[in-house]
Amino acid sequence: MSSDFFYSHRDIFMEYVEKELNINGLKPNKGHMSLVELEKMGILKAVITQNIDDLHQVSGSKNVLELHGSLKRWYCLSCGKTGDKNFSCECGGIVRPDVTLYGENLNQFVVNEAIYQLEQADTLIVAGTSLTVYPAAYYLRYFRGKNLIIINDMDTQYDGEASLVIKDNFSYVMDKAVECLKNSNMEKH
Repeated sequence: MSSDFFYSHRDIFMEYVEKELNINGLKPNKGHMSLVELEKMGILKAVITQNIDDLHQVSGSKNVLELHGSLKRWYCLSCGKTGDKNFSCECGGIVRPDVTLYGENLNQFVVNEAIYQLEQADTLIVAGTSLTVYPAAYYLRYFRGKNLIIINDMDTQYDGEASLVIKDNFSYVMDKAVECLKNSNMEKH
C-alpha cells in the first residue's frame, strides 16, 4: 500500500490492515527463539528485519532494527502522540500505523543503526528473504565481515557471494544450530 492510497482511501486502507495484516494471535517460532538464545550467548548483536509483526520483540530479542516499522505502534499525524492500534488522539488528528508505506522513506535513524551494525559484524546471517526488496537488499554492501550465511528455501542473487548457503527452513536450521552451540559449550565446561 502506498502513502497516497492511505491519504486518499483511509477507510479501505484500515480495512486492509485489519483483515490482511492482522498480527493478533501471531506467535514467535523456533527461529525467533533461536535468535534470542544467540543474543543471550553474546553471539548475536542485532536483528535487522523487514517484518512489521513485532515477533522478534515478543520473543525477547533486545536490539531489533525494524526497517519497515511495526504494526504494534501507531501515531498521530498532527501531534505525533503514539499509542496502540486502537488509540484515537485527543487532538483529533489522523492516526496511522508506524510502518513504511510505498513512496515513503525508511526511518533514517534505523537505517543508520542497521548500516553501523552491518559494518561491525564479522558474521551476517540473512534468512527468510529473497533479497529482492530494496532498499533493504542494498544494505548487504555494508557488510565487511568474513562470513555471509544465507538460510533460505529459495535461491537469492547473493548466493554466489555467501560463505555458506543453506536451502532449508530458517526455524529448523537455527533451532539445530543453537542446539549444537549449546552442546559444544557444555562440553567445554
